[in-house]
Amino acid sequence: MYRDEAMEQYEKAVPLYERALGIKEKTLGKDHSDVATSLNNLAALYSSQGQYSEAVPLFERALHIVENRLGKDHPDTKSVRANHEALLEKMKQAQR
Repeated sequence: MYRDEAMEQYEKAVPLYERALGIKEKTLGKDHSDVATSLNNLAALYSSQGQYSEAVPLFERALHIVENRLGKDHPDTKSVRANHEALLEKMKQAQR
């Protein structure tokens, strides 16, 4: 029962995250580091729902932005990379 309630809350959050992403893209530009943060957060939300195919391209786009904007060793870049790698590991585990 708790899982059903949590999934319902995740489903309600998706359009809000998508809206926030759209606003940031329009106001800051598609390659701003704050856009990468929104992409990372939306990807994490999809990942937590088991929607890996939706999460992967978002993590990849976020990683591309932060690497170009902030550099490969920036803490935000490392965080996005770790999230992306964790998702890829989850996907490998799910295939076994």
